[in-house]
Amino acid sequence: MPIITQAGLSATLRHPGLFAYNPWVLRRAAALLDRAAFKPASLPNDLITGIALAPPVIAGLVIFKVPATEMLAVALALGAAGQIAAYWLWRKHIPRTQASPLIAAVFGVALVGVGAGLITSIEIAVLAVVLELLRSRYIPAIRAQTGLFAYACVALVTRGAPFVYVNPASGKAFGDPISIWFHFFSPASAPIDPIRLYVGNVPGPVFATSMLAVAIGAAWFAYARRVSIVVLVSFLLGALVPIYAFHWDYAFQLDSGPMWFVAALLLSDRRLLPGSWAIRPVLGFGAGLLAVGLRRNGYGIEASFFAVAGVQAVMAVFVLVFWGGSLWSQRWKRTRLLKQREANLRVVKSVPRAG
Repeated sequence: MPIITQAGLSATLRHPGLFAYNPWVLRRAAALLDRAAFKPASLPNDLITGIALAPPVIAGLVIFKVPATEMLAVALALGAAGQIAAYWLWRKHIPRTQASPLIAAVFGVALVGVGAGLITSIEIAVLAVVLELLRSRYIPAIRAQTGLFAYACVALVTRGAPFVYVNPASGKAFGDPISIWFHFFSPASAPIDPIRLYVGNVPGPVFATSMLAVAIGAAWFAYARRVSIVVLVSFLLGALVPIYAFHWDYAFQLDSGPMWFVAALLLSDRRLLPGSWAIRPVLGFGAGLLAVGLRRNGYGIEASFFAVAGVQAVMAVFVLVFWGGSLWSQRWKRTRLLKQREANLRVVKSVPRAG
């Protein structure tokens, strides 16, 4: 049996044909793991969001299996294509435009029901990528998740195409828990065991049914200092108002993975919030009030999606108004300075003529 010496082992490790050893890759991976464990806020923004999305996505793959895998593949493929397109189009742009079409596509598809079919997922992913590229290139001041906007637009245009949910146990079409509660049970009842809701083995959005998975993702988000606790608490207070007013079951109404998916990972994201600290609790309280209060009118879990999308749309409108006003003010000042310059030149030219 040949004896392996230390020198021979070192030579073997250095030989690229015998052992794929790259110390730079190992050092890079170790540095990323160290930052993720002790300094998560220093990681790239997209990586932080991707890690927060990982638990709900994994839970969706476990619960819905093959359909969830197909929907995730669609989102990743179209999102990656958008990411490559952004890099290729703006590779010479300085500063480089920061676009996140991959994250936007995953967010949009995450809210789709498994029974909706791949066509709906493709439509939402494509629209999310296009909106994200346009936002990041032309109006980066808008702080909104374009994946949520894409979902809301497709749902409104198709009159609820993404709202087709499937029972994970039987694989047949079935209503979401809030819809079943509203149509077939009394207001104070809880038709589904809260533990089952918490695990997420219920009909609903493909990557947002599990409250447990959403809680893990939100905990990581908070650890990375990306969650606004003020907005999250104000959202909870707003949600408690209709529950108390209509005498509903607290555990059943609040134990909703889809609602906290958009509340914790989208609405409470510091990057997507306005800079004013005074308006943040107002946004959170209003979104929570609408997300739960609209259930009295027969709206299901989709009320949370549209409430948060509406809040971000209102903020986007304000940004566009202020941005347009700023451009008009700058153009007006520039025009006034040009007119003053022309007047001064006319005065200077008239002096020699008078002499």
